Amino acid sequence: MSSFAMLQLAFLTLAITSIAAYGFFHGRFLKNPITRTSILLAIAHPDDEVMFFGPTLAELSRPEHGNTIHVLCMSSGNHDGLGETRKKELVASCKTFGIREANILVLEREELQDGPNNLWDPSLVGDQMNLYAKKHNIETIVTFDDKGVSGHTNHIALYVGLTYFIQTFKERTPVKTCYVLKSVSLLRKYIAILDLPITMLSTEALMPLVSQMFGLGGAASLAGGATSSVRNRAMVRPQELLYVSAPAAVYKAKTAMEKHESQMVWFRKIYVVVSRYMSINELRRVM
Repeated sequence: MSSFAMLQLAFLTLAITSIAAYGFFHGRFLKNPITRTSILLAIAHPDDEVMFFGPTLAELSRPEHGNTIHVLCMSSGNHDGLGETRKKELVASCKTFGIREANILVLEREELQDGPNNLWDPSLVGDQMNLYAKKHNIETIVTFDDKGVSGHTNHIALYVGLTYFIQTFKERTPVKTCYVLKSVSLLRKYIAILDLPITMLSTEALMPLVSQMFGLGGAASLAGGATSSVRNRAMVRPQELLYVSAPAAVYKAKTAMEKHESQMVWFRKIYVVVSRYMSINELRRVM
């Protein structure tokens, strides 16, 4: 068998496995444990909310979950002088997910300007998270991890700022849980839904399901190893969450991305098609 034929076979096998995995798990086992709460998505630039967090927003904003979603954007993305345009695009994108304009705040601070060479002060980022959380009684924060998905300096600053927030304000904030979006390798990042089998083999989010299937029992522990009492079971948050979008949710994310007209250059049009972050989000709990 030629190398090309082997490559074709590997691709076909991965595609079939991905479809089978999606059909078996989605809607039956991938339940959303975050309901009836206030959630803050902290991002660096307009379009981050859909380019990276589309599946998370699509799931958490479903009306039956009863969540209130807020978006805190640390900059207007004014690197090319399009800040005002990009703020309007962010509002339009969030509207696709049912997020009200009143729940969106874009900061305009000299110290938090868009650009890979602009290093943001983590204490300032953390302070802004704290101020917003206290004002709007936020219970859950979601943001980037330490690799920032794309490695962008501003994305990583959100993680460092969240770390500062947790260390400084943990005992005096309404926030009870914080999650970060897990970064994956470059290859996995650009194989769309074909990454699902790999994700399923590596994530801890499916461990409760494995325990259930094999009769192992036991409850998933909270961060730090604590387990919940029956009285506080409603506040249990797992160590990892896995959100896999149905085709309708993927289309919603694509529609939201199209609201960012100023950013839809050729490589972002390709990104919408090939990025696994348009259909798969894996979140890790850090608080």
